[in-house]
Amino acid sequence: MAELIEDGACLQMGIGGLPNAVLAELGNHKDLGVHSEMFSDGLLPLIESGVVNCKKKQIDIGKAVACFLMGSQKLYDFVDDNLLLL
Repeated sequence: MAELIEDGACLQMGIGGLPNAVLAELGNHKDLGVHSEMFSDGLLPLIESGVVNCKKKQIDIGKAVACFLMGSQKLYDFVDDNLLLL
């Protein structure tokens, strides 16, 4: 499934194991963005490695946008006062 996602794409994820499984396969992609209902632990490695940087989004450039998040304490600590997130 990850091969269907082009470099520079803007991701929208939902709840469940499938979104995290797909996210785990995106490590070789470049310049992905996030404009999603859900923000989960699966995004952390991609943001930390620079794969997700939101530089190529059409709106809210440079910002990851999500309605809610669900995950580990590491995720909550990461999003607290993080300038990447809107």
